[in-house]
Amino acid sequence: MHEHSPGEPPVSRRTFLGGAGAAALAGLAAACSSDSTATVEPAAKPPPSGETAPSPAATPAVAPASAVPFAGPHQGLVLQPVTAAGLVASFDVTASNRDELAATFQTLSAEVERIMGGRANDPSDEFLPPIDSGAIGSETTTAGTAVAVAVGASLFDDRFGLADMRPRELIAMPQFFNDRLVRPELSHGDIALTITGPDQQSIAFALHQVVRVTERRLQLRWVQEGYNQLLPPDPDRLAPTRNLMGFRDGTSNLDTADVDVMNEHVWVGAGDGEPDWAVGGTYQATRVIRMLIEFWATAALVRQEQIFGRHRDTGAPLGQTAEAEEPSFADNPADETIPRRAHMRLANPRTPDAARILRRGFSYLNGVSAEATLDQGLLFSCYQRSLTRGFLAVQSRLDGEPLEDYIKPVGGGLFFILPGPGDAGWLGESLLG
Repeated sequence: MHEHSPGEPPVSRRTFLGGAGAAALAGLAAACSSDSTATVEPAAKPPPSGETAPSPAATPAVAPASAVPFAGPHQGLVLQPVTAAGLVASFDVTASNRDELAATFQTLSAEVERIMGGRANDPSDEFLPPIDSGAIGSETTTAGTAVAVAVGASLFDDRFGLADMRPRELIAMPQFFNDRLVRPELSHGDIALTITGPDQQSIAFALHQVVRVTERRLQLRWVQEGYNQLLPPDPDRLAPTRNLMGFRDGTSNLDTADVDVMNEHVWVGAGDGEPDWAVGGTYQATRVIRMLIEFWATAALVRQEQIFGRHRDTGAPLGQTAEAEEPSFADNPADETIPRRAHMRLANPRTPDAARILRRGFSYLNGVSAEATLDQGLLFSCYQRSLTRGFLAVQSRLDGEPLEDYIKPVGGGLFFILPGPGDAGWLGESLLG
């Protein structure tokens, strides 16, 4: 049983969903009723006498994004900073044999390279169906959009003769203790694509193109889209976003610019006992985690901060003032300023034997649940050199944490991000070439 703050009456999830949260839901619905994508701007002031107002076309609304590298030893998306939009799409392979599977990967790889390079399609014959959806037109580009291709354990069955090539730690996502609401239709898959970009239109377009060029040799299994509100740059801030529970997200993440750190914690190496083809790849764990936001809103702020182990507004560890400060238990494990079952303490105990993960997250909103509450939460992904020492170890430590009262993982999967395509290769060539 989890503790409650003094003076705060315990509220069960069942009681709340049965009616006790109706008032909170009504308040949230009113707060969310305005269209967040349509911001009302103040009337423009007239230019000073003798000056001409600038043409709207003279200043672009969004700075042009840079193309994400496609070629190289690793897939470029993994090292990208947090973006404003992203999705994970899982597919079942319907190719009939290994040669057809290899051809599918080659076609997919060519389209991913075109998208990541921001290159437009050649004009199509007007008397034929267009070769893309037109969602990205001549005035926009896919530069800044990245796609990473991963494979699931189910691809290594007996269909394509790949059974003896499965990465040694790649398994189907197990059902953990807190996964009572897991949805099979939102889990697993032969292949998973992660798509990130500067806006939702770009990532939707990229998904359109993947589905189009693979011509049903890949059949969509599930898709979860997400978004981030990127926080403005600040030298005192580490986390790039806040999650829907109001806490900063990504404070103690790995530095993707540090090659040694990436080699130690993220990329599979030649001496790891993995198949030769997997060197340069990384394990990906993805979770669709529903947040019971209305129930969370009934917890006192002090309780929320104890659950996470950080101050909500500043992101600082409890008892400290700056987000970048190391928590007190890092030097003194007996210190309980941050409760021993706090999320940040369990997820990253700061012990020498604890492996690190590179985490990425997007908020999502899928509408209304069957219980008439908001279906929203976190699309979580992490990358690591070892699933056993990384995600699976973290998940084991988190079992039974107080945060479980307010979240429910409902889907996701374990995948292996393919190595990069090299300078003139294609994604999947090391596995299927």
